[in-house]
Amino acid sequence: MATRKTSFKNHILTDQKFHIIAFDVPYPPNYGGIVDVYYKLKTLHQVGGKIIYHCFYYDGHNPPHEELKKYCEEIHYYPRKKRIWKLLFSRLPYVIASRDNKAILKRLLKDDYPILFDGIQTCYWMNNRRLKNRKKIFRANNIEHAYYAGLALWEQSKIKKIYFKLEAKKLARFESNLKDVNGILCVAKMDIPHFETYAKTHHIPPFFHSIGKIEHLQEHTIKQVLFQGNLSVKENEHAALFILKEVAPLTEIPIVIAGKNPSSILSEAIEKANLPHVKLIDTPSLEEMDDLIKNSRINLLMTFQQTGIKLKLLHALESGRHIIINDKMDDSGIFTAMCHTENTPHDIASRINQLINIPFTSELKHERDLKFAEYYNNEQNAKNILSIIHD
Repeated sequence: MATRKTSFKNHILTDQKFHIIAFDVPYPPNYGGIVDVYYKLKTLHQVGGKIIYHCFYYDGHNPPHEELKKYCEEIHYYPRKKRIWKLLFSRLPYVIASRDNKAILKRLLKDDYPILFDGIQTCYWMNNRRLKNRKKIFRANNIEHAYYAGLALWEQSKIKKIYFKLEAKKLARFESNLKDVNGILCVAKMDIPHFETYAKTHHIPPFFHSIGKIEHLQEHTIKQVLFQGNLSVKENEHAALFILKEVAPLTEIPIVIAGKNPSSILSEAIEKANLPHVKLIDTPSLEEMDDLIKNSRINLLMTFQQTGIKLKLLHALESGRHIIINDKMDDSGIFTAMCHTENTPHDIASRINQLINIPFTSELKHERDLKFAEYYNNEQNAKNILSIIHD
C-alpha cells in the first residue's frame, strides 16, 4: 500500500505474533502519556495484530485490568521496583533501572517473535546479548533527555530539579543503545533527523481517543477563548500564567483556563490579577471539557517546551473551531497548516480580537479535516506499524 510519506508492503503478515512492552498499565487511559499506549494497543488488535503484552504496574498508577485481555493473545504484568538505590547509584536512568524485571527476559526468550519497546522506559533488556538476533522496534514518544531537561527548567523544587537534570544526563547517555534496533517509530515528525542517526525511522503519529468530529456545526457557540491542559504540570501552568499576565490584559474577550488540579500559584494569580473576563475551571469532567473544546469560539494552545505532540491539540483540531497556537506547538509545519500561529502577546490578542467575530464555517471545518486525516488516522497508522514489524 502507498501511504502519505512512507511506502509499505502490500501484504501485512497478521498471522505472526509479536511482543509489546509498555511502561504502565494503559487502562484507563487517564493521563497524556498513556493515551497513545492504550489506543495503539487497541487499534493494532483491531487491524489484525496478535500481541503478547507486557506492562508494569506500581502504586499511584493504573493497576492490572481485565479490559486489556480483549486486545492480547497473552498479557503479563510486572511490579515496577522503585528502590532508592536505583535512583542514587545506577548508571541507568531511573525510569529504566526501576523496570529491570527478569521475568520479562525469560518470557521473551520463549520464542523468536519481534519486540516493540513502547517508550524508552521499557528498554532495560533491549541490548541483552540473548536478544541479539531478535527484531526490535523502538517507539520514540519524544527525545526523552530533552523532555527531562525541560522539566528541570520549569521545576521550582530544588530536589526535583536535581533529579530531572541527572535523569536527563543518564537518558542522553543511554540513547546510544538505539543503534542496535531494527527501526524506530517516531511520534513527532520534527524528531526524525535526531533518531535517524541510530536506525531507520518512521513517522507514526500518536494514537488518540476521538471525541467526535463535528459533522454539522451548531450555530450556538460561546464567545470565549479556551486554554486547557493538565494544570498540575509546570509547563502548562507556565503557559497559563503567560496568558493571564501577558495576553489577557490586551483583550476584553472572555478567557477560560480549564484543567486538572491547578496549583495555588495559578489560582491565586488569577484572583490577584482581578480581570473579570478571565475564569478558572478546576478539574472539569471529560464531558465538560469536550463541551468547552467544541463550543468555545477559539481554542488557544501554547507551550514553551517543544517536545512530543500535545494530545490536547489533536482534540481541538478534531472537534474545536478557530485554533491559535504558538510555534512551539507545531511539528514541522503540520499544525501551522491547520491553525493560526502567533507568538507575541500583542499578536495573540490581535488574532483573538479578529477571530472572535469570524464564523467557523462547515467549509473551513471540512478543509481542516482533510489536512488532519493526512497524518492522524489510528487505523492506517496501526497497519503501518504491522508492516514495519513484519517486514
